[in-house]
Amino acid sequence: MIDQSIFREYDIRGTVPEQLNTPSIKIIAGAIAKKCALEKVTELALGRDGRLSGQEIMDVLSLELRKLSISIINVGLVTSPLLYFAAKKIDSQSGVMITGSHNPKNYNGFKVVINDAPVSGLELLKLVNEELSELSSPAKERHETNLLDNYIAEVCSQVSSTQTLKVVVDCGNGAAGEIAPKLMRALGHEVTELFCEIDGNFPNHHPDPGKPENLQDLILAVEENHADIGIAFDGDGDRLGVISNRGEIIFPDQLMMIFAKDVLAKKNGSEIIFDVKCSNLLAQVIEEAGGKAVMSATGHFHIKNALKKSGAPLAGEMSGHIFFNDQWYGFDDGHYSAFRLIDIITRLNTSLSSIFQELPKAFSTPEINIDVEEEKKFFIVQAFIKTSHFPGGEKITIDGLRINFNDGWGLLRASNTSPKLVLRFEAQTAERLSEIQELFFTQLQSIDESIQIELS
Repeated sequence: MIDQSIFREYDIRGTVPEQLNTPSIKIIAGAIAKKCALEKVTELALGRDGRLSGQEIMDVLSLELRKLSISIINVGLVTSPLLYFAAKKIDSQSGVMITGSHNPKNYNGFKVVINDAPVSGLELLKLVNEELSELSSPAKERHETNLLDNYIAEVCSQVSSTQTLKVVVDCGNGAAGEIAPKLMRALGHEVTELFCEIDGNFPNHHPDPGKPENLQDLILAVEENHADIGIAFDGDGDRLGVISNRGEIIFPDQLMMIFAKDVLAKKNGSEIIFDVKCSNLLAQVIEEAGGKAVMSATGHFHIKNALKKSGAPLAGEMSGHIFFNDQWYGFDDGHYSAFRLIDIITRLNTSLSSIFQELPKAFSTPEINIDVEEEKKFFIVQAFIKTSHFPGGEKITIDGLRINFNDGWGLLRASNTSPKLVLRFEAQTAERLSEIQELFFTQLQSIDESIQIELS
């Protein structure tokens, strides 16, 4: 038997070896192969991040897929964007990335794309019990050795300014350490490396740039090196965090404001997609720049599907996933997003801090996580939606419950990647921010008095 809880709405994630082991990987391979058969796909790109369990999982998965008629293009240790790039370059436009993303080091998992569309873990779960016949002679595996060079060359072909910057790159000992510094140097920038040695133990800080505490080393390095920008990546390089030349954290919804204004200057009237955790100010900036603001459920699976359906040139999440469908391929790519930001800075011949200061501001919290039991998190959110009361607030139930007030908003949703509740708040004043948080907190505790949260 396989633990069905590892099949998430976006992808597959579980602990090693308790949930992900040779028997369970064989079952997952069968489900992927069945999906490939349904889509008439016979070839997959296959990559892994720098987690300690990655190579063993990759070996088992490759062998099992080949037994089931799926040829493998092995791209080795890469970031998720590099795997997606590799998938775009083959006829099937399909691939599997072995990654635990920003989860703790004992986790790993699978992100799957078939025929240029993300595949939900829940969809794969439905295929687990389907039978497939093994071949008497397995399909072949070949290794791709020029992927990084091809990726860098394609990004460099888009450079619009010869100005160079001093860049600090913090890879958090994740897979981006093999790629990000090389890309920045190929673009002509002066690079200071921070934790770029790939180490699945993540000895310096957890590779999650969405948490301010994981950006403190980068802030210090930017200040010490008098750098123009600091860039941090998560474990598999599809998310980024950004520090300005003055040591300011530029949150992803603020990055989206910068990107949206730049994209809409060329593509006025386009839709810009963002998730429910993003600031109301982002929608304001999009509309003022001549775009149409579209809110989506959180998760790369939902964002990619919305992007593909609408043809929007840009999408992004508060977690740091940025999706460029303008001059790029529409997948979440921390490396390319960093390039586009630097390109904007150099074209404008200004500093990131100056750009940041021009953005509208509000009082807000970062993403707040509350640890809960996996089996309870969705129950709590549904109970909150049903029983909570917010006079004067507009209810949005795209993903959890977001309440929009005239002077702020609050959000509660269940994480689809971890056993956590996720909250975020924003308001026009610090006092109102505290009031909205208190409204949520009090009603959450009435559902489950064991829930503990510290108000920001």
